[in-house]
Amino acid sequence: MQDRSVERARWLRDLLRFLPLRSQFVLSGNTRDLQIHEVGPGEVTAAPLSRVLPDVLKAAGYGRIAWFDLMNGFRDIEPADGSYLTQLGLVPTAGTAAGGIDLLSTTLERHVMAEGQPSALVVDFASRLIARNEALSPAEHQLFARALILSHAARPRPAGDKRLPFFNTVVWIVDKEGDLPDWFLIGNPKIRHVLIGRPDHLSRRSMIRSLVRSLPGAQNADQSELEKCTQGFVDETEGLLLLDVSAVAQLARTEGVQVDRIGDAVRRFKVGVTEDPWRKISRDKITSGEEFVRRRVKGQSHAVTHMLDIVKRAVTGIGQSPRGGRPRGVVFLAGPTGVGKTELAKTITSLLFGDESAYIRFDMSEFSAEHSDQRLIGAPPGYVGYDVGGELTNAIREKPFSVVLFDEIEKAHPRILDKFLQVLDDGVLTSGRGDRVYFSESFIVFTSNLGIYVPGPSGERIANVTPEETFEAVRRKVRSEIEKHFKQVLNRPEILNRIGENVIVFDFIRTEVANEIFDQMVDNLLKDVSSRGYDVTLTGAAREVLRGLCLSDLSNGGRGIRNQVEFHLINPLSRSLFDRGAEAGHRYRIEEIRPGPSTTIDLVSEHSP
Repeated sequence: MQDRSVERARWLRDLLRFLPLRSQFVLSGNTRDLQIHEVGPGEVTAAPLSRVLPDVLKAAGYGRIAWFDLMNGFRDIEPADGSYLTQLGLVPTAGTAAGGIDLLSTTLERHVMAEGQPSALVVDFASRLIARNEALSPAEHQLFARALILSHAARPRPAGDKRLPFFNTVVWIVDKEGDLPDWFLIGNPKIRHVLIGRPDHLSRRSMIRSLVRSLPGAQNADQSELEKCTQGFVDETEGLLLLDVSAVAQLARTEGVQVDRIGDAVRRFKVGVTEDPWRKISRDKITSGEEFVRRRVKGQSHAVTHMLDIVKRAVTGIGQSPRGGRPRGVVFLAGPTGVGKTELAKTITSLLFGDESAYIRFDMSEFSAEHSDQRLIGAPPGYVGYDVGGELTNAIREKPFSVVLFDEIEKAHPRILDKFLQVLDDGVLTSGRGDRVYFSESFIVFTSNLGIYVPGPSGERIANVTPEETFEAVRRKVRSEIEKHFKQVLNRPEILNRIGENVIVFDFIRTEVANEIFDQMVDNLLKDVSSRGYDVTLTGAAREVLRGLCLSDLSNGGRGIRNQVEFHLINPLSRSLFDRGAEAGHRYRIEEIRPGPSTTIDLVSEHSP
């Protein structure tokens, strides 16, 4: 494919610059991916490192190149007739010679000291040469001790058109730089570590320009349409490897995804969802959802409207990043306890999925310890629980299209908040096993009680806001404390910036709203009792006494009202029905409620019809 806009990759420029200066190199990072490779003037292709590296070394002036890995032994790359392997004392057959770590150790010395034109020995999968880095076997120690000595003993010789002083170079290809012994690498002026980074958008564009022409529908598209599809493909694959990009194109060809719908193929590759599930949600369901939500979340009309706006954005896709990787929606619900924050998250889940229990909930008070992030994303290799995976990453991999609730986020350790930054920014989280988990189809809800209380002069908690204040005053003070917490206490203002204006502050439960909640709770309770065969009613006087008891203190919001209803009605009613041996089908009337250490009621039996 022709592309004059792509220069050599940074790692490649670094390698070529230091070939005359260093005798050995360690390549780490994105070594198993395809690499953009110039095969002719202005012509590039994507090829594995096993092809790119020998071509680059040959072009630089190396006349002899050998390749080693534990499975295949030694291979002659240049020349391919096995002559260099023979010179190294090996017995090649069809250009290859078997060998393990012991033979590599002796061959290494012959290679570094070989006469003639500059040579290169590439040791692939070098991380697998060592079983335990902290406890090397005698053979492993001998190999790297010899490599260390040879890195200093190597002498350069002029080569190439520019007569640069090249060494008989050794290139180690590893997963991570730390896979090789520290005493071999650290402080060694003869070894250069070269990190191969993940492909940037220019690299992906170079590859995608040729891939889009092979997709269904591309033959009938004009150049402007192909350019638009190319740009969309590049944006959608932000963060993916070139191997992944190639796999997406293969998936599109296999499943007949049209070139102008390439985003669907990317979604299938990332999360296994065939179609955009958000677009399948009934618009009528969302349009009529406001009344449904308001029935369950009382006195928070501003919060309901704001939340539904975010849901509508998620469904329509308006305002989504062109890269398409960020979560569909992110909202931060703040306010006093018991005012409906968690209930709103449940209600939205019920609206979207028809089942309020379908959301994924994490109580962040359980993640206050420094290393508790391992519970979320999984323990790293070598640690207990590595094989189990993380609770969050496992849940999202299983249910990518979901509402994820992080309850009381302020109680999480700051180290966990750093993980959320990656989710909010890129919509991706890397598990302890190294797997990438995508949040692009998730709706994320944080809840918090920040700003309701502040530390007093002696460290005690004092109320920052009270029900006597107006909602505007409550909102202003809570927002101010949230910003102070993220900017000054945690020193992580970037997390709040990612959430933006989607911080929704809930009001206290005011008296008129409390009455609505009370009546709804009592009516629902009596309906539940009736469904169990007991027809129970409340006299007007008894209801008003109960109302006064349950609404005397609204500091705990709707949850506090529920607790009072349980104490003053449910418990004494259950006691009375049980003690008198009540039978299903009978009618009963609560005549009086008498508060005390244990509330009692006068339950009168009525004649059944």
